Amino acid sequence: MLGVSLLLVGILMVTNGILFMSNVKKEKTLDDGTKTTELVPLVVDSPKSIAFFNVIVGAILLIGNFIMLAHAPNQLDQGIPNYIIFNNVAAGMIFGVTYLFIAGNLLFKLDMRPFGWFSVGASIFALVMVGYNVYWLAYLGLMNNYSFLILAILWFFWFVLWLTGVLQFIFKIKAMPKIFPWVSIVVGVVSAFIPAIALLTGGWGLL
Repeated sequence: MLGVSLLLVGILMVTNGILFMSNVKKEKTLDDGTKTTELVPLVVDSPKSIAFFNVIVGAILLIGNFIMLAHAPNQLDQGIPNYIIFNNVAAGMIFGVTYLFIAGNLLFKLDMRPFGWFSVGASIFALVMVGYNVYWLAYLGLMNNYSFLILAILWFFWFVLWLTGVLQFIFKIKAMPKIFPWVSIVVGVVSAFIPAIALLTGGWGLL
């Protein structure tokens, strides 16, 4: 499931990055005569097109990881370490909620401050997981299990991703809308798409 989840997440993150990168400001006159400025994507005519993909991927991640959670006892009986099972589920669910909220914002223009606070929790958890995997890497040694190094790197990239949500929607840093698309593309390729290919082709066999 992790390989499939990362593949979907990687493709979606790159797609979101490209589409949000192409946004332009357009002046719009409301019914009462007041003028407002909104961001309009150049690549597509409506943000609903972007929201559609975010809904699909977010729903797949949540439903798929709920199923994984239900089968966790069977995996434990097969000798799979519980940290692998629940780390996978946690990552999948956090990404699922993230993309469903992005879809909701594109469809209904939600207040993004709740997502900013969600990103606080997600980024803290990601940072804890970096430390967790670094601890086991130091304890076991790189030659004994290089997967802990990979997991630490992946969680660090995901920490950076959710940190952008904190900086943009909690601290209101004006440069973040321009920075986020690049972060989304880089994180999508490095921490999702490439690991997904490694997992799905057997190049990385831990998870």
